[in-house]
This record gives sequence, C-alpha cells and structure tokens, in this order.
Amino acid sequence: MRPKGIVTLYRGGRLIWKGHNLFVNTGLPALANLIAGVTAGQSVTAMGFGSGATAPTAGDTGLNTPPAYYNAIGSCSFPSSGSVLFNYSLQATDYAAAGMTIQELGLFANGSGVGLPAAVGTANALWSASAACALGATIVDGNNNIQRCTTAGTSGAGAPTWATGLGTTTIDGSAVWTLVALHSAPGPLIAHVSVPAFAYTGTGNYAGTWTLTF
Repeated sequence: MRPKGIVTLYRGGRLIWKGHNLFVNTGLPALANLIAGVTAGQSVTAMGFGSGATAPTAGDTGLNTPPAYYNAIGSCSFPSSGSVLFNYSLQATDYAAAGMTIQELGLFANGSGVGLPAAVGTANALWSASAACALGATIVDGNNNIQRCTTAGTSGAGAPTWATGLGTTTIDGSAVWTLVALHSAPGPLIAHVSVPAFAYTGTGNYAGTWTLTF
C-alpha cells in the first residue's frame, strides 16, 4: 500500500495550515522499518524548513533550494495500527533559521547519527577581522557553520580556531561566539509539502504534527 500523510502547522497554538504531503521514494525503506518496529539504524529524526517551493523528484534526498534549516523531531507516537505521528517545532531559540521565508517542509530519516540543528545556504554574513560583534549577531565561520555572538566585543585580527561542537564557544578577540547550527543536512527525504510562505523572524514559535499511514 502506498503511504499517505497529513501535515498541520500551528502558530501560537492556532492552526494556520493543514494539508497532504508528497512522499519521496528514497526514504520509504526507513519509514517502513520504523512503522514495523525495526528502528536500529533507521529512524525518522529530522524536520526540514526550506525556502523553495518545487516538489522533489522520487529520488531526491533533501530540500533542493537553499536556505534550509533542519531540526530534530520532538517526539513520535503510534496513534493506530500502521500509523506514526511526529511532533515538530521551530522556536525562538532556533537563531540560525531567522530571516528565512519558509515555503516547504520536509521529513527526514537517518541511517546514522547526525548533528542537529543544521543550516545550509543561509544568508548570514561571513566572519571579518577587527569588527564590532553585537550580542545575538550570527555569522558563518570558516567551517561553514553558524556562530552566534553570546558576548559582545570586537573580533580579533585573525580568524580564531572555531569550535565544532554544537553549543560550544569560541573566543574571538573580546567577543565570544557559540556554535548554533552545522553546515550539514540529514537524509534521506521521506516526505515533502509546500506551505503558504511565511517569514521566520526568530520571535515566534511554530509547531505542528505530521501523521504518516500505510
């Protein structure tokens, strides 16, 4: 049986959109293993928020048009036989997603561990030397990861050795940066849906559910 899915999106507890999704063949083995209870090495773990509106092809593994922001699924449950429900959210603490106009959502599986959140193709500025660093500002470091200024100051004359673990800090002159998103995307893509475009400013909370049924 071909699977089907229903996606909902809420803002501040108010339903703003509900629709059906498009399944992508690449991720179906992982989804089948999850629903069958075979979860070792195959799990649905990530949610993608993207700026493109083009439907993927059957063999696509990710969101095609940057920028895109990926975060971990909040929780999953099995409301009925052959169905699984995933909870997801995009919160004010997801700094690296701020500034995106979101037009698509994606559901992803992982066959191995992956660091989340991740952001790809963002419009954040590059690091620069001897520059004023404002509290809360985000930049792309030399590893293409996203750093957020958590202590305001002035950057050093040369680039620092950037921390590479999520939540770890880098001292840069008198400023301090915290790594908030990695430049790596999960895969493969299981399901995709286009949503009414909305600008994410980093100040509101979006949440929803994604129910898949065989």
